[in-house]
Amino acid sequence: MDSVAGRDRGSLLTTLPALPLTAAEFLALADALGERPPAPVTAELADLTQRQRQQAVDEAVRSLFARGVLTAGDPVQIALAAARLVQITCRPALRTEVRWGAPGLPDQVVRIATVTDASVAAVNQDGTVRYLPFATEQLLGFIEEVAELAVGGDGCWGLVSVVYRDGVGRRSGGELAWVGAEGGLFQVPAAYVPPSADQALPMDEAGDEGGGDRDDRTPVLREPTTRAELLAAVAELFPGTGTDRDEDRVTSVNV
Repeated sequence: MDSVAGRDRGSLLTTLPALPLTAAEFLALADALGERPPAPVTAELADLTQRQRQQAVDEAVRSLFARGVLTAGDPVQIALAAARLVQITCRPALRTEVRWGAPGLPDQVVRIATVTDASVAAVNQDGTVRYLPFATEQLLGFIEEVAELAVGGDGCWGLVSVVYRDGVGRRSGGELAWVGAEGGLFQVPAAYVPPSADQALPMDEAGDEGGGDRDDRTPVLREPTTRAELLAAVAELFPGTGTDRDEDRVTSVNV
């Protein structure tokens, strides 16, 4: 299994321009814009005292000035691209999260915030988060790249969750999860990832009937699936997906 940082060259993950920000830097920008930062950002600073948090934000502001993200003025000016990135991340119409892991490797997560015309992916790397902006029409292609990293190998697991607004005051979406076992991939309920040490392996009908003391909470993995089938199922989680008939693949998401 690859890491996001180690993705082969030529992919969206490595060719898209990115703005690296610490949690404190993101918080400083969100505060300046009057935006409420997302929970993953505030969670990184949750263990700090109020004084430590303020010190971290003050240091972050100095860093942002040094990097040219902030410029002096009355009021202080924020680079337009950075402001747009923060606003999309704080107020998306659609949120996507891809989590995955494998034995002996740290779990990884990529979070994507989406509005009609633009998306921003948050990718953890070396103590900071790289925020990658891209056109929403590229969303499914981007998720496909991330899913390719997350899929494969015995003991691997992955989870894709999607949440979006579906009318005034309503939310919709869904989750899809999988595990790798006996050289195959198996779709499972989202509640069963990450898999426990006693995760059941694929069983045929006879094995299921003779399961004996098997914990009923442990899913029996039946029909294997493929990478392509998983990606097609992931696409179905999104609102208004369109299909290119010539390539038989989903190519767009309506937000």
